[in-house]
Amino acid sequence: MRQLNYIISILLFFVLLTGCHQNKYQIKGNIKNAEGKTLILEKMQLDRNLIIDSVKLNEAGSFAFRGERLSVPTFFKLKLSPKNFVTLLLDSTEHVSVTADGQNLEDTYRIEGSIESKKVQILNQRLKNLRESVDSLLALYESLPENGSTSQKTKIGQELSTELEEHKNFVGSFVMDNPRSFASYYALFQRLSDNTMVLNVMDKKEQVYFATIATSLNLLYPESPRVKQLYNYVLSAKAQERAQKITEKLQEEAEETIPEIKEKNVKGKEIALSSLEGKVVLLSFWASWNEASRRANDHLKKVYNQYNDQGFEVYQVSLDRSKVLWENAIIKDELPWINVSDLRYTDSYPARMYNIKQLPANYLISRDGEIIGKNLFGDMLEEKVKEAL
Repeated sequence: MRQLNYIISILLFFVLLTGCHQNKYQIKGNIKNAEGKTLILEKMQLDRNLIIDSVKLNEAGSFAFRGERLSVPTFFKLKLSPKNFVTLLLDSTEHVSVTADGQNLEDTYRIEGSIESKKVQILNQRLKNLRESVDSLLALYESLPENGSTSQKTKIGQELSTELEEHKNFVGSFVMDNPRSFASYYALFQRLSDNTMVLNVMDKKEQVYFATIATSLNLLYPESPRVKQLYNYVLSAKAQERAQKITEKLQEEAEETIPEIKEKNVKGKEIALSSLEGKVVLLSFWASWNEASRRANDHLKKVYNQYNDQGFEVYQVSLDRSKVLWENAIIKDELPWINVSDLRYTDSYPARMYNIKQLPANYLISRDGEIIGKNLFGDMLEEKVKEAL
Protein backbone atom coordinates (compact mmCIF):
# COMPACT_ATOMS: atom_id res chain seq x y z
CA MET A 1 0.00 0.00 0.00
CA ARG A 2 2.81 2.37 0.92
CA GLN A 3 4.55 1.54 -2.34
CA LEU A 4 1.35 2.30 -4.29
CA ASN A 5 0.97 5.68 -2.56
CA TYR A 6 4.60 6.46 -3.31
CA ILE A 7 4.11 5.70 -7.01
CA ILE A 8 0.96 7.85 -7.14
CA SER A 9 2.81 10.72 -5.47
CA ILE A 10 5.61 10.49 -8.01
CA LEU A 11 3.13 10.48 -10.89
CA LEU A 12 1.28 13.49 -9.47
CA PHE A 13 4.58 15.33 -9.11
CA PHE A 14 5.45 14.80 -12.76
CA VAL A 15 1.94 15.74 -13.89
CA LEU A 16 2.13 19.00 -11.93
CA LEU A 17 5.65 19.65 -13.21
CA THR A 18 4.58 19.07 -16.80
CA GLY A 19 1.50 21.25 -16.35
CA CYS A 20 3.64 23.99 -14.87
CA HIS A 21 5.98 23.92 -17.87
CA GLN A 22 3.03 23.89 -20.27
CA ASN A 23 1.87 27.21 -18.79
CA LYS A 24 5.20 28.88 -19.55
CA TYR A 25 7.03 29.87 -22.71
CA GLN A 26 10.47 28.38 -23.18
CA ILE A 27 13.51 29.38 -25.21
CA LYS A 28 16.33 26.88 -25.26
CA GLY A 29 19.14 25.91 -27.56
CA ASN A 30 22.84 25.97 -28.21
CA ILE A 31 25.25 28.79 -29.07
CA LYS A 32 28.64 27.53 -30.23
CA ASN A 33 31.88 29.53 -30.21
CA ALA A 34 30.65 31.61 -27.26
CA GLU A 35 32.24 29.99 -24.22
CA GLY A 36 32.51 32.39 -21.29
CA LYS A 37 30.16 34.95 -22.85
CA THR A 38 26.87 36.00 -21.27
CA LEU A 39 23.69 35.37 -23.23
CA ILE A 40 20.97 37.86 -22.32
CA LEU A 41 17.22 37.52 -22.85
CA GLU A 42 15.45 40.88 -23.24
CA LYS A 43 11.77 41.68 -23.67
CA MET A 44 11.34 44.42 -26.28
CA GLN A 45 8.97 47.04 -24.91
CA LEU A 46 7.88 50.25 -26.63
CA ASP A 47 9.98 52.52 -24.43
CA ARG A 48 12.92 50.24 -23.62
CA ASN A 49 14.24 46.68 -23.60
CA LEU A 50 13.76 44.90 -20.27
CA ILE A 51 16.33 42.26 -19.23
CA ILE A 52 14.44 39.09 -18.29
CA ASP A 53 17.24 36.62 -17.66
CA SER A 54 20.85 35.79 -18.53
CA VAL A 55 23.25 32.87 -18.50
CA LYS A 56 27.00 32.48 -18.83
CA LEU A 57 27.65 30.00 -21.62
CA ASN A 58 29.95 27.05 -21.04
CA GLU A 59 31.89 25.14 -23.68
CA ALA A 60 28.78 23.25 -24.77
CA GLY A 61 26.92 26.56 -25.24
CA SER A 62 23.55 25.22 -24.10
CA PHE A 63 20.95 27.50 -22.49
CA ALA A 64 17.31 27.53 -21.42
CA PHE A 65 15.00 30.39 -20.44
CA ARG A 66 11.42 30.11 -19.19
CA GLY A 67 8.75 32.67 -18.42
CA GLU A 68 5.10 33.00 -17.52
CA ARG A 69 2.46 32.50 -20.22
CA LEU A 70 2.35 35.44 -22.65
CA SER A 71 -1.01 37.20 -22.93
CA VAL A 72 -0.11 38.75 -26.31
CA PRO A 73 2.56 37.98 -28.94
CA THR A 74 5.80 39.45 -27.59
CA PHE A 75 9.15 40.43 -29.11
CA PHE A 76 12.35 39.23 -27.45
CA LYS A 77 16.06 39.63 -28.10
CA LEU A 78 18.66 36.93 -27.53
CA LYS A 79 21.80 39.02 -27.18
CA LEU A 80 25.52 38.52 -26.73
CA SER A 81 26.32 42.21 -27.36
CA PRO A 82 24.48 45.34 -28.58
CA LYS A 83 25.28 44.46 -32.21
CA ASN A 84 25.18 40.67 -31.94
CA PHE A 85 21.61 39.53 -31.33
CA VAL A 86 18.54 37.87 -32.85
CA THR A 87 14.91 38.95 -32.61
CA LEU A 88 12.20 36.47 -31.65
CA LEU A 89 8.41 36.79 -31.69
CA LEU A 90 6.74 34.40 -29.23
CA ASP A 91 3.12 33.71 -28.44
CA SER A 92 1.45 32.20 -25.39
CA THR A 93 3.37 29.10 -24.23
CA GLU A 94 5.53 28.36 -27.26
CA HIS A 95 8.60 26.21 -26.76
CA VAL A 96 11.31 27.48 -29.07
CA SER A 97 14.67 26.03 -30.01
CA VAL A 98 17.50 28.28 -31.24
CA THR A 99 20.93 27.25 -32.50
CA ALA A 100 23.58 29.67 -33.77
CA ASP A 101 27.25 30.58 -33.98
CA GLY A 102 28.19 33.13 -31.33
CA GLN A 103 30.52 34.91 -33.75
CA ASN A 104 27.50 36.11 -35.78
CA LEU A 105 24.08 35.29 -34.36
CA GLU A 106 22.02 37.09 -37.00
CA ASP A 107 23.46 35.29 -40.03
CA THR A 108 23.72 31.82 -38.51
CA TYR A 109 20.74 31.24 -36.25
CA ARG A 110 18.18 28.51 -36.91
CA ILE A 111 14.86 28.45 -35.11
CA GLU A 112 12.28 25.75 -34.50
CA GLY A 113 8.90 25.94 -32.80
CA SER A 114 7.93 29.52 -33.70
CA ILE A 115 6.44 30.38 -37.09
CA GLU A 116 6.20 34.07 -36.20
CA SER A 117 9.89 34.21 -35.28
CA LYS A 118 10.72 32.74 -38.68
CA LYS A 119 8.68 35.50 -40.33
CA VAL A 120 10.68 38.09 -38.40
CA GLN A 121 13.87 36.37 -39.53
CA ILE A 122 12.79 36.66 -43.18
CA LEU A 123 11.93 40.35 -42.73
CA ASN A 124 15.28 41.10 -41.07
CA GLN A 125 17.24 39.32 -43.77
CA ARG A 126 15.42 41.21 -46.53
CA LEU A 127 16.00 44.51 -44.72
CA LYS A 128 19.68 43.70 -44.21
CA ASN A 129 20.06 43.02 -47.93
CA LEU A 130 18.32 46.30 -48.75
CA ARG A 131 20.49 48.30 -46.34
CA GLU A 132 23.69 46.81 -47.76
CA SER A 133 22.58 47.53 -51.31
CA VAL A 134 21.44 51.10 -50.58
CA ASP A 135 24.55 51.90 -48.51
CA SER A 136 26.77 50.53 -51.27
CA LEU A 137 25.03 52.61 -53.96
CA LEU A 138 25.16 55.76 -51.85
CA ALA A 139 28.86 55.24 -51.14
CA LEU A 140 29.50 54.78 -54.85
CA TYR A 141 27.53 57.94 -55.62
CA GLU A 142 29.43 59.96 -53.01
CA SER A 143 32.76 58.71 -54.38
CA LEU A 144 32.07 60.18 -57.82
CA PRO A 145 33.70 63.56 -58.56
CA GLU A 146 31.35 66.56 -58.38
CA ASN A 147 31.57 66.97 -62.14
CA GLY A 148 31.52 63.22 -62.75
CA SER A 149 29.65 61.23 -65.35
CA THR A 150 25.99 62.21 -65.52
CA SER A 151 25.07 58.83 -66.98
CA GLN A 152 26.73 57.03 -64.07
CA LYS A 153 24.89 59.16 -61.51
CA THR A 154 21.64 58.57 -63.37
CA LYS A 155 22.21 54.81 -63.35
CA ILE A 156 22.90 54.80 -59.59
CA GLY A 157 19.77 56.86 -58.94
CA GLN A 158 17.65 54.45 -60.97
CA GLU A 159 19.11 51.45 -59.14
CA LEU A 160 18.36 53.08 -55.78
CA SER A 161 14.79 53.79 -56.79
CA THR A 162 14.30 50.23 -58.03
CA GLU A 163 15.75 48.67 -54.86
CA LEU A 164 13.48 50.72 -52.60
CA GLU A 165 10.37 50.15 -54.69
CA GLU A 166 10.92 46.38 -54.85
CA HIS A 167 11.35 46.20 -51.07
CA LYS A 168 8.24 48.29 -50.48
CA ASN A 169 6.26 45.96 -52.73
CA PHE A 170 7.59 42.96 -50.80
CA VAL A 171 6.63 44.50 -47.44
CA GLY A 172 3.21 45.50 -48.76
CA SER A 173 2.52 41.95 -49.97
CA PHE A 174 3.78 40.48 -46.69
CA VAL A 175 1.55 42.76 -44.63
CA MET A 176 -1.57 42.08 -46.67
CA ASP A 177 -0.89 38.32 -46.55
CA ASN A 178 -0.41 38.38 -42.76
CA PRO A 179 -2.97 40.89 -41.42
CA ARG A 180 -3.29 39.20 -38.00
CA SER A 181 0.42 38.80 -37.37
CA PHE A 182 2.62 40.92 -35.12
CA ALA A 183 5.34 40.24 -37.68
CA SER A 184 3.41 42.61 -39.96
CA TYR A 185 3.53 45.26 -37.23
CA TYR A 186 7.29 44.69 -37.19
CA ALA A 187 7.44 45.06 -40.99
CA LEU A 188 5.68 48.44 -40.93
CA PHE A 189 8.43 50.06 -38.88
CA GLN A 190 11.51 48.90 -40.77
CA ARG A 191 14.21 51.56 -41.11
CA LEU A 192 17.18 52.14 -43.39
CA SER A 193 20.72 52.65 -42.05
CA ASP A 194 20.13 56.41 -41.65
CA ASN A 195 17.06 55.63 -39.47
CA THR A 196 14.65 56.68 -42.25
CA MET A 197 11.49 54.57 -42.26
CA VAL A 198 11.03 52.45 -45.37
CA LEU A 199 7.27 53.04 -45.42
CA ASN A 200 5.60 56.42 -44.98
CA VAL A 201 2.26 56.54 -43.16
CA MET A 202 1.45 59.86 -44.88
CA ASP A 203 1.64 58.22 -48.31
CA LYS A 204 -1.89 57.21 -49.34
CA LYS A 205 -0.87 53.84 -50.78
CA GLU A 206 1.36 52.92 -47.86
CA GLN A 207 -1.07 54.24 -45.24
CA VAL A 208 -3.40 51.39 -46.23
CA TYR A 209 -0.87 48.88 -44.88
CA PHE A 210 -0.69 50.66 -41.51
CA ALA A 211 -4.48 50.96 -41.28
CA THR A 212 -5.07 47.31 -42.20
CA ILE A 213 -2.77 45.96 -39.50
CA ALA A 214 -4.00 48.47 -36.91
CA THR A 215 -7.61 47.42 -37.50
CA SER A 216 -6.91 43.67 -37.58
CA LEU A 217 -4.73 43.57 -34.47
CA ASN A 218 -7.06 45.90 -32.57
CA LEU A 219 -9.85 43.35 -32.95
CA LEU A 220 -7.65 40.58 -31.53
CA TYR A 221 -5.46 42.39 -28.99
CA PRO A 222 -7.12 45.71 -28.05
CA GLU A 223 -5.17 45.96 -24.78
CA SER A 224 -1.73 45.42 -26.30
CA PRO A 225 0.51 48.52 -25.91
CA ARG A 226 1.92 47.97 -29.41
CA VAL A 227 -1.53 47.71 -30.94
CA LYS A 228 -2.63 50.88 -29.14
CA GLN A 229 0.53 52.65 -30.36
CA LEU A 230 -0.07 51.58 -33.98
CA TYR A 231 -3.76 52.45 -33.84
CA ASN A 232 -2.99 55.93 -32.46
CA TYR A 233 -0.20 56.33 -35.02
CA VAL A 234 -2.68 55.83 -37.86
CA LEU A 235 -5.28 58.08 -36.21
CA SER A 236 -2.63 60.78 -35.78
CA ALA A 237 -1.71 60.57 -39.47
CA LYS A 238 -5.35 60.92 -40.46
CA ALA A 239 -5.78 63.84 -38.02
CA GLN A 240 -2.77 65.51 -39.59
CA GLU A 241 -4.37 65.11 -43.00
CA ARG A 242 -7.59 66.70 -41.74
CA ALA A 243 -5.66 69.58 -40.16
CA GLN A 244 -3.81 70.06 -43.42
CA LYS A 245 -7.10 70.30 -45.31
CA ILE A 246 -8.30 72.99 -42.88
CA THR A 247 -5.04 74.88 -43.38
CA GLU A 248 -5.43 74.54 -47.14
CA LYS A 249 -8.93 75.96 -46.99
CA LEU A 250 -7.76 78.94 -44.93
CA GLN A 251 -4.95 79.54 -47.39
CA GLU A 252 -7.35 79.41 -50.33
CA GLU A 253 -9.50 82.03 -48.61
CA ALA A 254 -6.45 84.26 -48.11
CA GLU A 255 -4.53 83.55 -51.29
CA GLU A 256 -3.28 87.11 -51.60
CA THR A 257 -0.82 86.38 -48.79
CA ILE A 258 2.33 84.64 -49.97
CA PRO A 259 4.01 82.56 -47.24
CA GLU A 260 7.79 82.78 -47.18
CA ILE A 261 9.90 79.78 -48.13
CA LYS A 262 13.53 79.39 -47.08
CA GLU A 263 14.96 76.01 -48.08
CA LYS A 264 18.31 74.64 -49.22
CA ASN A 265 19.45 73.68 -52.70
CA VAL A 266 21.44 70.51 -53.47
CA LYS A 267 24.66 72.24 -52.41
CA GLY A 268 23.22 73.17 -49.01
CA LYS A 269 22.75 76.88 -49.73
CA GLU A 270 19.57 78.39 -48.28
CA ILE A 271 17.56 80.43 -50.78
CA ALA A 272 14.51 82.50 -49.86
CA LEU A 273 11.54 82.96 -52.16
CA SER A 274 11.48 86.64 -51.14
CA SER A 275 14.96 87.08 -52.60
CA LEU A 276 13.32 87.09 -56.05
CA GLU A 277 11.16 90.13 -55.29
CA GLY A 278 10.70 92.33 -58.34
CA LYS A 279 10.66 89.40 -60.77
CA VAL A 280 7.83 87.37 -62.21
CA VAL A 281 8.23 84.07 -60.36
CA LEU A 282 6.79 80.64 -60.97
CA LEU A 283 6.68 78.83 -57.63
CA SER A 284 6.71 75.22 -58.82
CA PHE A 285 6.27 71.96 -56.89
CA TRP A 286 7.55 68.66 -58.25
CA ALA A 287 9.35 65.41 -57.35
CA SER A 288 11.90 63.23 -59.09
CA TRP A 289 9.62 60.19 -58.66
CA ASN A 290 6.64 61.92 -60.32
CA GLU A 291 6.60 61.38 -64.09
CA ALA A 292 4.03 64.14 -64.72
CA SER A 293 6.37 66.62 -63.00
CA ARG A 294 9.28 65.54 -65.17
CA ARG A 295 7.19 66.01 -68.35
CA ALA A 296 5.98 69.45 -67.21
CA ASN A 297 9.60 70.47 -66.59
CA ASP A 298 10.43 69.79 -70.25
CA HIS A 299 8.01 72.48 -71.44
CA LEU A 300 8.89 74.77 -68.53
CA LYS A 301 12.50 74.83 -69.75
CA LYS A 302 11.35 76.35 -73.06
CA VAL A 303 9.42 79.09 -71.27
CA TYR A 304 12.33 79.72 -68.88
CA ASN A 305 14.91 79.97 -71.66
CA GLN A 306 12.70 82.39 -73.60
CA TYR A 307 11.78 84.76 -70.78
CA ASN A 308 14.48 84.42 -68.11
CA ASP A 309 16.49 87.40 -69.37
CA GLN A 310 13.31 89.52 -69.24
CA GLY A 311 12.83 89.00 -65.51
CA PHE A 312 11.17 85.57 -65.29
CA GLU A 313 12.46 83.15 -62.65
CA VAL A 314 11.49 79.67 -61.42
CA TYR A 315 11.66 78.76 -57.73
CA GLN A 316 11.08 75.02 -57.64
CA VAL A 317 10.39 72.96 -54.50
CA SER A 318 11.00 69.21 -54.59
CA LEU A 319 8.93 66.76 -52.55
CA ASP A 320 11.73 64.22 -52.56
CA ARG A 321 13.04 62.29 -49.57
CA SER A 322 16.32 61.12 -51.13
CA LYS A 323 18.87 63.82 -51.92
CA VAL A 324 20.56 61.44 -54.33
CA LEU A 325 17.43 60.86 -56.42
CA TRP A 326 16.56 64.57 -56.33
CA GLU A 327 20.02 65.69 -57.44
CA ASN A 328 20.14 62.94 -60.04
CA ALA A 329 16.88 64.14 -61.63
CA ILE A 330 18.12 67.76 -61.74
CA ILE A 331 21.29 66.67 -63.52
CA LYS A 332 19.58 64.25 -65.88
CA ASP A 333 16.81 66.71 -66.88
CA GLU A 334 19.24 69.66 -66.98
CA LEU A 335 17.07 71.94 -64.86
CA PRO A 336 18.62 75.45 -64.90
CA TRP A 337 16.55 77.25 -62.27
CA ILE A 338 16.49 77.40 -58.46
CA ASN A 339 15.69 74.03 -56.91
CA VAL A 340 15.20 73.57 -53.15
CA SER A 341 13.84 70.89 -50.80
CA ASP A 342 13.49 70.04 -47.10
CA LEU A 343 13.60 66.33 -48.09
CA ARG A 344 10.48 65.57 -46.10
CA TYR A 345 8.66 63.83 -48.94
CA THR A 346 4.87 64.26 -48.76
CA ASP A 347 5.29 65.99 -45.39
CA SER A 348 7.10 68.89 -47.10
CA TYR A 349 6.47 72.11 -45.15
CA PRO A 350 6.36 74.40 -48.23
CA ALA A 351 3.94 72.02 -49.93
CA ARG A 352 1.62 72.10 -46.92
CA MET A 353 1.85 75.88 -46.72
CA TYR A 354 0.83 76.23 -50.35
CA ASN A 355 -2.03 73.74 -50.36
CA ILE A 356 -0.40 71.27 -52.74
CA LYS A 357 -2.78 68.38 -53.34
CA GLN A 358 -1.12 66.81 -56.37
CA LEU A 359 1.98 67.06 -58.54
CA PRO A 360 2.98 68.95 -60.53
CA ALA A 361 1.56 72.19 -59.11
CA ASN A 362 2.52 75.84 -59.30
CA TYR A 363 1.71 79.45 -58.44
CA LEU A 364 2.60 82.39 -60.69
CA ILE A 365 3.66 85.47 -58.72
CA SER A 366 3.75 88.98 -60.21
CA ARG A 367 6.55 91.56 -59.84
CA ASP A 368 4.41 93.16 -57.11
CA GLY A 369 4.29 89.93 -55.11
CA GLU A 370 0.71 88.97 -55.91
CA ILE A 371 -0.49 85.51 -56.96
CA ILE A 372 -1.86 85.91 -60.47
CA GLY A 373 -2.22 82.30 -61.52
CA LYS A 374 -2.38 78.78 -60.20
CA ASN A 375 -1.57 75.42 -61.82
CA LEU A 376 -0.75 76.89 -65.21
CA PHE A 377 0.92 74.59 -67.73
CA GLY A 378 1.74 74.53 -71.43
CA ASP A 379 0.52 77.41 -73.58
CA MET A 380 -1.58 78.85 -70.74
CA LEU A 381 1.55 79.28 -68.61
CA GLU A 382 3.50 80.89 -71.45
CA GLU A 383 0.70 83.35 -72.22
CA LYS A 384 0.32 84.36 -68.57
CA VAL A 385 4.10 84.82 -68.13
CA LYS A 386 4.25 86.99 -71.25
CA GLU A 387 1.31 89.05 -69.97
CA ALA A 388 2.91 89.49 -66.52
CA LEU A 389 6.22 90.65 -68.03
